[in-house]
Amino acid sequence: MTLAIAPPVVRAARREDLPAVAVHMRGMLERELGGYDPRLHADIDDLAGTYLGPVGTRLFVGTVEGPDGPVLAGTASVRAGGPTPRFVPAWLTDRYDGRRVGQVCRVWVDPAQRRLGVGRRLAVEAARWAFGAGYETVCLHTNASVPGALAFWTSFPGAVLVHDARPDPWSTVHFELDPAGLGG
Repeated sequence: MTLAIAPPVVRAARREDLPAVAVHMRGMLERELGGYDPRLHADIDDLAGTYLGPVGTRLFVGTVEGPDGPVLAGTASVRAGGPTPRFVPAWLTDRYDGRRVGQVCRVWVDPAQRRLGVGRRLAVEAARWAFGAGYETVCLHTNASVPGALAFWTSFPGAVLVHDARPDPWSTVHFELDPAGLGG
């Protein structure tokens, strides 16, 4: 007999999710991303102010069924704007100048919940939401030193490599998303 595993549930975050989201994100920073850096991670200090109020932003949570009910397995977010100018070459900043750009961020899945489809569902939902919110371009960046991160994004539907910035301090690789690759 084979047990059916319920697919992950992805939805917009609610205020009551934020304490668990903060714990998850800070844990990911410590385990895999070199720790908290206020220049890069200030949104985590004010999740509600960053993601629950402003137009053009959204925070998503992915849950899986645990023994005692749903467990937070991962996050994804969308913020307005392209890469931060002080961290990328001028040509990359110029690429987005004058365009309505959304950025998929914080696609972080707990290591114990990987390979269950959580990351893919979160990223697809965030990208679809961004295009539906009117962003003409949706971009993202990933840290290629995180196990599986680069493989995840290079295999992501509609992901187009824009710039491989390695060996910058964060092993950054930049992508844009083609909405046609996301399917219906």
